[in-house]
Amino acid sequence: MRLYSIQTDEASVFWAGMASHRRQVLMGLFCPNLLAIFFDLDGNLISIEEAHLEFLQPSGVFVGGGPIEGLVRRYNIYDERIPERIHAWQQQMEFEPAVIRVRKFWVQSKSIGIQDHPKQFAGAFSDPELSQEERDEQREWMRQWDADGRYVLQWGNDYWLDAAGRVTSS
Repeated sequence: MRLYSIQTDEASVFWAGMASHRRQVLMGLFCPNLLAIFFDLDGNLISIEEAHLEFLQPSGVFVGGGPIEGLVRRYNIYDERIPERIHAWQQQMEFEPAVIRVRKFWVQSKSIGIQDHPKQFAGAFSDPELSQEERDEQREWMRQWDADGRYVLQWGNDYWLDAAGRVTSS
C-alpha cells in the first residue's frame, strides 16, 4: 500500500514531524482550532487532537446590516498569537520537524485527507464539450501526474504535493 510523504509547509499552515511516543504528526491551523493528526510509524492514522484558540473569533462579516456568520466564517489567520500557540503545542508533544510517510486517510468531519487526484480529474472525461485532442491531453496529464507520484492534501484548501511531500501548488 502506498505511503505519501508530507513535509512542513508553514506558508500553507501545516507542519509535519515526529512527536512523543514514536508518533508521526501532521498539524496545523483549522479555524478556530489547532489540529493534530497522529500516525503510527507504519503510516496508519491513530488519533486526532484539537486545541481551541479562544481568541479566534468569527470576523463579524455583515451584509445589509446583518451578520452572516452562519454563511461565511472568516477568521484572522494572521493573528500574532497563533505562532506562539503552535510552538507551545509542538513543545508539549515534543515535536521535531521531519518528512512523514502516511497511508491515505480521510477525516470526514473535517474534510481533511489525501486524494490521489485533483477534483478536476473527476469531470475531465464527462464533459461533452471536450474534443478528442483535449481528452488525450487530459489522459497524458493524468498519466504524468501518477508517474510523478503527485497527490492532493485537503486541509481547508487543495494542496498539490509532489512525491517528496513538497507543496507545488494550491
